[in-house]
Amino acid sequence: MAILSIKDVNFIKLKSLKKEYLKKFCTNFSIEQSNNITQMIKNILSAFDTGLISTKHINEYIKNLYKQIRIEEIRQTGANHESIIKELNHVDSHIWGMVQGAVDAHIQSNYVRKYFKYSDIIDAIRGSLYGTIESYTLCTWYNHWSTVFLEDLICKNDKVVPIIKKVRGVDVIWNEQPVDIKVTNLPKEWFNDGKTIDDAINNPVSVCEYLYRLQGAQRFGSENRLFIIIYDKNNPIDSWKIKREYSLIKESVDNFFNQNIPLDPINFSFNSSQHLAHAKVMFILK
Repeated sequence: MAILSIKDVNFIKLKSLKKEYLKKFCTNFSIEQSNNITQMIKNILSAFDTGLISTKHINEYIKNLYKQIRIEEIRQTGANHESIIKELNHVDSHIWGMVQGAVDAHIQSNYVRKYFKYSDIIDAIRGSLYGTIESYTLCTWYNHWSTVFLEDLICKNDKVVPIIKKVRGVDVIWNEQPVDIKVTNLPKEWFNDGKTIDDAINNPVSVCEYLYRLQGAQRFGSENRLFIIIYDKNNPIDSWKIKREYSLIKESVDNFFNQNIPLDPINFSFNSSQHLAHAKVMFILK
């Protein structure tokens, strides 16, 4: 994705707002409302063009709105940062049991198509499938909730504007550019090519190129991305445990986002085509 203009970025911010939030913004700044969301966004951007409102006004409105929404979510669920960490600490292993995203394929090939007799498939389900599904579900649950508080920490930074309602390929606006957050691992090809974690730290642009180039076809995208790599240098196999080390994560997030750093241009090939993206890597290391 190319670097966008401020007006284009403001369009993305406004696109993430529900009609009721857009109407409230219009009321605050005496902008003409509409029942058509597209028209209302157009009216707001026209007010931006004439100087009636600024990017700062849009950002402050969205950041305050995000705080209100999070307060209500926590009131309803009880899932504040402290509570999430407490629950994540109940997990004592991180074994997927199957390839992520391939639950149906696993069941079809290892159970449905493998056993003809009813009694055999019942025994197989009760003997191994329950445990496999439990492991898989716990891993996805652990990753989801650890990402919830990580992204919340990011959204609270002054240089970040949250996306209220999901916009394709955009999780936050950072330094006035849309960014998709990916919590990921270094690809095995990185290590197969004889490179180390220290090589990754010293060559973040190369890491981004690997991650874009080696993404799966079904998830392909050239959006601007922030790759977050969490890694235990002394015990890599236990890197997953770092996701609940709140103090370390908060310190890493604050240190990273308090820097004034632009996204790096990343040129990469995918399916014999060349692409340009802009990205950055944030390492959370132990």
